[in-house]
Amino acid sequence: MDDTELQLRLSACRPHGQDSDDALMSEALEKLPQRPHLAAWFQEEQAFDAALGAHVRQMAVPESLRAEILAAAKVSSTELPRWQRLPWLAAAAVVLLGVSAFLFQTPTQTARVATLAEFQTDIVGMFDRIKSEGVPLDHQSGEISNVSTWLGEHRAPKPYALQSGMKSAHPMGCRIVTWRGCKVTMVCFGRGDQEAHLFVIDRADLESMPDVPRPEGTERQAGYPVAHWTCRKCVYVIVGSSEKTDLSQFL
Repeated sequence: MDDTELQLRLSACRPHGQDSDDALMSEALEKLPQRPHLAAWFQEEQAFDAALGAHVRQMAVPESLRAEILAAAKVSSTELPRWQRLPWLAAAAVVLLGVSAFLFQTPTQTARVATLAEFQTDIVGMFDRIKSEGVPLDHQSGEISNVSTWLGEHRAPKPYALQSGMKSAHPMGCRIVTWRGCKVTMVCFGRGDQEAHLFVIDRADLESMPDVPRPEGTERQAGYPVAHWTCRKCVYVIVGSSEKTDLSQFL
C-alpha cells in the first residue's frame, strides 16, 4: 500500500473509532506508524473532522424540519408552488450556510501550516525509511533537464535553484513522495563515491520564511548531514546519503 492509497483510506476514517471494525481501515491504521510523515497529517484530519461534527451537532434544527422534509418527499410528479417549498428549503440553507462558514473559518485554527524545521525533521525520517526499504526511483535519468521535464509533466515541484556543486554532480533520477498531503520531489545526485538527495517542496506549502538563496551551513539531523535554501517558488532540503557524506561537494 503506497502513501496515496493509505492517505485515501485514512481520509475516510471517522474520528471516534466508528471504523475500527472495518478491515480496510484497520489495515491502513496498522501501517500508519511506519509512515511518520503521514502521522501528523492524520492527526490534523481527525481533529478537523471532530471539530466539524461538533459544530454541526450544536446547530439548532427547526422543530418542523422533519415533518416538512417528509411532506416534500411525498410529492412525486407535481412540483410544489414556490411559497410551499420555502420553509424547508430555508431550514436546509441554514444548515448549509453554517457548515460553509465553519469550513471557511476553521483552516487557520485546525490546519496549521508546517514550519521548515518540521518539514526538515520529517523529510530526514522519510529518507531514512526510503533508504532502508530500497524504494526505487519513479524516473531515472542522467540529465537534470530530463528530470525537470518529467516532474513538470507530473505537476511536482521542480529543482529550479540548484547549487553549483549539484550542477556539476551526476543526477540519477527522481521520485515523488507525499508529505502532509503535499507533493514533494526527491532528486538524487552522485559524485564519485558520494551521494546526496535533494527534497523540493512548493514554498506556499510551508510557513512563511526569509529568503535563503544559499545554504548558511550544514547541520546534523538523525546523524545525516542536512542543508537548506529557498528560491521564489520552492524550499530545498538536501540530505547526505550517510553520516560520512561530504555535503559541501554538492553545495
